[in-house]
Amino acid sequence: FLLAVVSIVTIIGGLMYVVEGPANGFASIPTGIYWGIVTLTTVGFGDITPKTPFGQFIASLIMLLGYGVLAVP
Repeated sequence: FLLAVVSIVTIIGGLMYVVEGPANGFASIPTGIYWGIVTLTTVGFGDITPKTPFGQFIASLIMLLGYGVLAVP
């Protein structure tokens, strides 16, 4: 289970770095991974937020995935 969650966060973090880029606060892939962990665990600090519509769509999917995988069980 933990390996699946870490894999998802790593893939989504890299994807958000590619989609949003340094101009929107995603300065590196580890920053994207940090954002993915915060979003997936439903903590949502708000220090890094997606600005593009596609990035916001991905964020919405991650939020729903977080509720389904971590929060509900």
